[in-house]
Amino acid sequence: MTIRFIVFSLLVLLACAPQPAKRGDADTGLRIESILAEPTQQLFGPTPRIEVLVDGLDWSEGPLVLPDGRVLCSDVPRNHILQWQEGKSSIWLANSGDAADDYSREPGSNGLALTTAGDLLLCQHGSRRVAQLDAPLDAPLPRYLSVADRYRGKRFNSPNDLVVASDGSILFTDPPYGLPQDAERDLEFCGVYRVDPRGLVTLLTKAYSRPNGIGLSPDEKTLYIGNSDGKRAVVTATPIDAEFKLGTPRTLLDATELVGQVPGLPDGLAVSRTGRIFATAPGGVWVLEADGTLLAKVRSDAPVSNVALSPAEDWLYMTNDDRLVRVKLTPL
Repeated sequence: MTIRFIVFSLLVLLACAPQPAKRGDADTGLRIESILAEPTQQLFGPTPRIEVLVDGLDWSEGPLVLPDGRVLCSDVPRNHILQWQEGKSSIWLANSGDAADDYSREPGSNGLALTTAGDLLLCQHGSRRVAQLDAPLDAPLPRYLSVADRYRGKRFNSPNDLVVASDGSILFTDPPYGLPQDAERDLEFCGVYRVDPRGLVTLLTKAYSRPNGIGLSPDEKTLYIGNSDGKRAVVTATPIDAEFKLGTPRTLLDATELVGQVPGLPDGLAVSRTGRIFATAPGGVWVLEADGTLLAKVRSDAPVSNVALSPAEDWLYMTNDDRLVRVKLTPL
């Protein structure tokens, strides 16, 4: 191995590594827009605190806060998961999509969640499935167990985001974003599915053109879905019963007229213990009450793909284009 090759390899690794963060300065491109003044100030305080934790990613997705305070996020095109903790970031898990790096433009993992037992679940674009990490969280290896990869014998498109119900059921969305260009799809629709605790896969709905973000209300009687289609850029709230049967959806947020005017689409979302919804949408993150009342927006100059709340709900973590960002919250 030549010295020139070693130097070149080091330069490639440095170019792909996450970059040091710029913390809460005027150049973040983020700001709080108050719609209703009193709840906005209660939530964000008189002087909002916004911090860029990591930058230099390709396309960040799927933020998740682990019980010990570590924050994970997917870098989907680069096919790995990053970890941030106490001001330091590193590549935490390689080959997070369980596929070749050149499988598609987005081969890696996307949405991340924990099972009721505390194991990591991944929506894997490259392997077109929901998988569970078969390794301890303190020393992860790229080794996976398949949770769901087919519906009625047909492979999924590219599972994108997921939420875990209290009974252990996994609800997930399946748009086509991770497929190779011009790839043939096994399924002619983009579905929203449930994997029950026995591993049985059922279709909840195929009424969405691009189902993406997904969440449950605290009482698990309402299912929230973000549709990342510029022709119908909506977040809906749908009644869901104890048997996971869906009722008639209502539109919680319709931002179709803003598509193309400001960055972003309805994508990921998070629901607080009080039922408040933090939904990505054109322009950033929209903060809504369960009845659809818009309280505030975290405005961004770049698209926000997904959000997650810390366990204490005192921070809102955002995957913001090529960055991982957080915003300080006052828990209610």
